Amino acid sequence: MSGKVKVIVVLFRSLMLLTLIAVVLSGCSGSKTRLRSAGDESSIRKSPRAAFISPQTDPGWVDSRAFNYYANAVIFELAGYIPEAAEGYRLALQYHPDSYEIRFSFARMLMYLKRYADIPEALDPIDPKDGDVYDMLATAYRYLGEEDSARWAYAQVALQDSLNRKAYSHLAASYQREGDIDSLIWAYENLARIQPYDFSLHYELGKLHSRRGNVEAALEHYNKSIELEPSEANILAYVRLSDLYQAMEKYDDAASTLKLALKVAPDDVVINRYLANYYLERDSLSQSLTYARKLTELTPDDNAARYRLALVYYGLDSLDQARTIFENLVETGEVMPSNHFYLGRIAILQEDYLAARDQFVTLTQLVDTLAQGWLDLAYVYTQLGQPEQAIGAYQTGLGRVHDPEERTRLLFALGASYEQAGQIDSSVTAFEKLLAVTPDHAGAMNYLGYMLCDRGERLDYARELIEKAVSMDPDNAAYLDSYGWVFYRMGKYDRALSHLKRAAELDNDPVILDHLGDTYKALNDLEQARKWWLKALQEDPDNEEIKKKLGQ
Repeated sequence: MSGKVKVIVVLFRSLMLLTLIAVVLSGCSGSKTRLRSAGDESSIRKSPRAAFISPQTDPGWVDSRAFNYYANAVIFELAGYIPEAAEGYRLALQYHPDSYEIRFSFARMLMYLKRYADIPEALDPIDPKDGDVYDMLATAYRYLGEEDSARWAYAQVALQDSLNRKAYSHLAASYQREGDIDSLIWAYENLARIQPYDFSLHYELGKLHSRRGNVEAALEHYNKSIELEPSEANILAYVRLSDLYQAMEKYDDAASTLKLALKVAPDDVVINRYLANYYLERDSLSQSLTYARKLTELTPDDNAARYRLALVYYGLDSLDQARTIFENLVETGEVMPSNHFYLGRIAILQEDYLAARDQFVTLTQLVDTLAQGWLDLAYVYTQLGQPEQAIGAYQTGLGRVHDPEERTRLLFALGASYEQAGQIDSSVTAFEKLLAVTPDHAGAMNYLGYMLCDRGERLDYARELIEKAVSMDPDNAAYLDSYGWVFYRMGKYDRALSHLKRAAELDNDPVILDHLGDTYKALNDLEQARKWWLKALQEDPDNEEIKKKLGQ
């Protein structure tokens, strides 16, 4: 700014001040002037223009010095000289301490000067206090970090002005910070009353009532929010409403809500993801496929979306498509054990056991503390005709896996693998070790008991094991078959017959039918024996042992 311009500005300001002073002085007649007292609620004025008052409009004669200081303070305030204005108001208060206008103006200057700690003291003598006083107090308390006092002051504002949006907004923010959900609901309900067409308030109320377990109220507010704003801008209300319906197990309503959302936002990633997951979780894979495909189109670089699509293809037995996606994920550096798990499972289904072996080897290298990887690797070795490698996988897994339930699964599989490899003593040891840790494992008791009785060894012990398994699961056909078979081995054919007949009623397993035929033969009922052997052969046409019995 040039020197000439600065001089002009200074002169202009001086003229303005002189003009203001002249106006003020023209309003002063005599040594006494009147300012409204703090206890008078009429004609409340908050702006500096309150200085221009006359004996005809303001009751209560006061010392003219108060008026003069007040008038000068107003002039300073209008001119932007805030410290001088504050000092003027302070001096005016010395001569008229009961003036509402002076106290409020003084407090306002303190606010401009950021002297927040002095504001409550300046405003405290005002009685009664109106909403503006409480609002200023609340603002000061907020700046001072006195949350409780600020909340109290805003509550007073709301009591005096039930349409004061600012007060309820600040109260809501305070209750949010405090985690006071009930009070927060109250604040939002008042805001919704003041602003009935604000969809976001109903959305927030829906969330809060949902957290409180007020399901009907939550549904009402979510639906109201969508009614007020059904567009894409309110897409989260559809999502929340759908979540609520799912929690209520109203799955059709949940799906319908998401589909409504999709009509207003067909390319919305969140909605397509929700629908893809919704149908995937309910095994409605063909419906999930539509949204899973759409999602990969919308987010081609989203590996999670591609992974989801691969899962859907896998569930639909579209193995080639699933395999392509999983392989691509691996090739692009997506290091996830589940990619190798599904690639291994797909290879098993396609009877590509060498590829399956490689995937499960990689899986157990990435995560060696989960039993499933070792179980699958051992299974592949078994399919490849490599029982020793299968046993080795189980043993290695037992050395890495620490979870008790997972170890139980491995021990059971190891015992079965030993038995299938003809290593009976090792199998017995494995199952007895399992039962020492998990004595109520019915499957292990049945497996060990049947293995012993089938070999005619330790029959009383075998019977005890199987009997306990049957007591735990009396309608298990396999357990009943074992129970009948142990009595057969003990030569108690009548007892064997009753249990085997019950097993045959529950399951047409050829082993059960074969055992039933053997028992009838032992009872010299050859007609019934042939009947059950024939049924067994129908279930297992390539069974040479049964053919041999029928040929006798």
